[in-house]
Amino acid sequence: MAEQEDGRPDPDALLAQVQKEEAKARKGRLKIFFGAAPGVGKTYAMLLAAQQERAKGVDVLMGVVETHGRDETSALTEGLSLLPRRAIPYKGVVLEEFDVDAALARRPALLLVDELAHSNAPGSRHKKRWQDVEELLDAGLSVYTTLNVQHLESVNEAVQRITGVQVRETVPDRILQEADAIALVDISDEDLLQRLKEGKVYLGDRGQRAMGHFFRKSNLIALRQLAMRLAADRVDLELQQYRSHNPLDEGHGGGRDRLLVAVGGHPEDEQLIRTTYHLATALRATWLAVHVDTPDGLIKQPQAHAWVWNHLHLAESLGAETVRLTGIHAAREILAYANLRDVTQIIVGQPLGLKKFLWLWPGSPLARVLSSERWVDVLVHPLQRKTARNEDRQTANRQYLGIGISSQQRRQRLWHYVISAGIGIGLSGMAWYLGTARIGMADAFMLYLLGAVGTALVYGRWPSIVTLAAAITSYYAFGLSTGLPNTLGSLLSFAIILSLSLLISQLVARSREQEEMARLRERRVRNLYNLAQSLSTVRAKEDIIQVTRQQLKETLGLSVVFWLPDGEGKAGDQIHPFPPDSQLPEEGDALMAAARWSYRNKKMAGRGTDTLPDVPALFLPLPGPRFPLGLIMIGELDIRHMPMDWQRFLETVARLVAVALESAIQFAKSRDAEVQLQVEQLHNALLGAVSHDLRTPLTSVVGAASTLQHGGGLTDDERDKLIANILSESRKMSRMVGRILDMARLQSATMEIKKEWFPLEDLVAAATQQVEVLLRDHPLTANIAKDFPLLHVDGHLIEELLVNLLENAAKYTPSGAPIEIEGWDGQDGLNIRVIDHGVGVPPGREEEIFRRFSRVKPPTGEGGSGLGLAICDAIAHLHGGKIRVNNRVMSRGAVFTLTLPKEVPPPNPPEEPKA
Repeated sequence: MAEQEDGRPDPDALLAQVQKEEAKARKGRLKIFFGAAPGVGKTYAMLLAAQQERAKGVDVLMGVVETHGRDETSALTEGLSLLPRRAIPYKGVVLEEFDVDAALARRPALLLVDELAHSNAPGSRHKKRWQDVEELLDAGLSVYTTLNVQHLESVNEAVQRITGVQVRETVPDRILQEADAIALVDISDEDLLQRLKEGKVYLGDRGQRAMGHFFRKSNLIALRQLAMRLAADRVDLELQQYRSHNPLDEGHGGGRDRLLVAVGGHPEDEQLIRTTYHLATALRATWLAVHVDTPDGLIKQPQAHAWVWNHLHLAESLGAETVRLTGIHAAREILAYANLRDVTQIIVGQPLGLKKFLWLWPGSPLARVLSSERWVDVLVHPLQRKTARNEDRQTANRQYLGIGISSQQRRQRLWHYVISAGIGIGLSGMAWYLGTARIGMADAFMLYLLGAVGTALVYGRWPSIVTLAAAITSYYAFGLSTGLPNTLGSLLSFAIILSLSLLISQLVARSREQEEMARLRERRVRNLYNLAQSLSTVRAKEDIIQVTRQQLKETLGLSVVFWLPDGEGKAGDQIHPFPPDSQLPEEGDALMAAARWSYRNKKMAGRGTDTLPDVPALFLPLPGPRFPLGLIMIGELDIRHMPMDWQRFLETVARLVAVALESAIQFAKSRDAEVQLQVEQLHNALLGAVSHDLRTPLTSVVGAASTLQHGGGLTDDERDKLIANILSESRKMSRMVGRILDMARLQSATMEIKKEWFPLEDLVAAATQQVEVLLRDHPLTANIAKDFPLLHVDGHLIEELLVNLLENAAKYTPSGAPIEIEGWDGQDGLNIRVIDHGVGVPPGREEEIFRRFSRVKPPTGEGGSGLGLAICDAIAHLHGGKIRVNNRVMSRGAVFTLTLPKEVPPPNPPEEPKA
């Protein structure tokens, strides 16, 4: 366990260890029965261990078990359940493969999956069986499996050198490293050969042929040594891990070396990756695989991208951290990155054959690395040119480079060379026209230099060299010189002028490449900036998806389809295209399967990946807290065709979109929470208002009614007072319930108002009559302008509004103080004002008092329900108007002003003629 300087455990290391243990606890356990060759008894040992587990009561299921007709092996399958295989039609025949979905549905405690390196039939979800096993482990299923040493990726070339056989089916070494247990199944080479002779490995003549090729005694000894060494490395790794978690053993293991391997676009660089892996394993060191995208590689050598992708993918499968850098000088970028990451050793390749004499050329990357000032060791590994894998080259070109350079690009490049050669010949023609008497060789070469520089600016490095070569050739062809330079001075002048021309043209071409590199970088950063800026301005999920699709279409020319889950990111959520009417390819079922797998496993799937590669689209997850927030489906792109590391660019886009979607989800949740809080507050306020405003009158009514029922000696006057009290309190409760119902009705979406034409005087008179009892202690004056027009309103609602305003004024105005009503035609609309001489509105609460259940304590008595002014505000908005309040300036009191929109009244009907 790592410690800080004060001796305490490092909290980051503790957290990482806890997270690692939690992730491991969720996964199933993997045990690999590991052997040096077929026939050593791996399947027998696996079945024997499975029978022992079955005897303990463990649910054991045989997913795939290959007995190869061996009776002793078949006998161990008795009593074990067998999972039916999945039938896959392929080219007129039906192939049977392991059924991953059936195993996931059955969910046994222990699953037997033989032959881990097996390649699945085309049409399967994964290309390799080890990928099926990974999915089973991620789902929590424990697996027993078998593996031969020759199928490990890191020893592929070593096995080929030992046996002379190229093994096509390989398994990443991390599978062996991450296994919970490894059982080395080993027998001596004599016993294995004896089993082969007895027909216990291969049946018939196949065993005899195998003894003469793969199963030679020297091969078996070397393979046993290789298997034992790998098993010993695994045990040593377990020992190092144990010591790192036990303070008593701390300091006995674990190096701090970090290796970096520089890979390029050549197939021979696979040797570098495997060599670095073995070196890192021996040193217990972390290692990096780095490729530098230069202008020449990015623009003029698109075929190399397939090999670069293969190398980096291989390095990742062997446990390396892969990085792609961009720069003009590969060596400079590698050294800078090595210094940044505290690399201790750099591994670079030296080609053999004729190319081995060019590695000391001052401009080569290897020479730059060796000659630079550095604080890191450089290991030069000789590379052998690969000639025996033409089939692999053709397959890689066919699968990963399918498009390559289009015919249009090839014709355009050829046309550039033709134009460049024509410029050189044209310059010589110009020199011939001017004549040798007017210009000499130096002047002609200056003219050629001008043409080469111009060509370098427009077309690049190689066209400028073609221009210079064509010019020099035609210089002698036009007879501008009677022969080659024959004196030392002439030769020196010729060499200097030619060298200067080449140097200047190359410098110009390099500046053009640097400009192109800067433009590529700027375009990528600008695209990300535009996307981030656009996403920052939207909040809705639909807007985020629309903005992303538009940006990717405009910047990269990609038409993408989003797939979103129907829940909030859970294991059982289903994934569907969004919007539902999105145009999808014809392979709908295959797309659905790939989308579900990518969502549940949080990994890329589809075209260009190792999972469902036959699906005609690439699925890119949008990372979320637990499960992806969705998927981006790209139909026109294969990640193995991407220059400029588009895979990481698209992953960055996916992260930006995921952040925006997560923000939209949180915004929607906060908005819903705010609405829910307001609803709860409204419910609490309603409950408080009902309990407070109804309880008092209800208690009074119950008390008065009880007195009437049991009071036999009441006088008529006392009985009348009790009845009057019951009627008064009942009216209060009726008004309270009526206001609650009115508030609910006014805020209903189906509320409709019926407008008619009314004079304001009639509405004021009707409202005054309803509150006549409340206004008996308050003189009421109405000052309505003579030119006040008719109101086009719902008379009942406006009457209710005026009743509430007058009731509010009477409640907060002292006895004897007047209440005034005014009406006038203003510029902003028709204004109706109710003025009281009470306590006024507390400062800062001018808008709050129009909210539901907002109350202000009056000087005497109790306040209202807090619904009257809210009803006034709702009625005003239904009529397209507004209501506001402010305190009087010169004296006490509040002024409530209702403003309604002006409407042209209908013309007066014509008067009937008098008889």
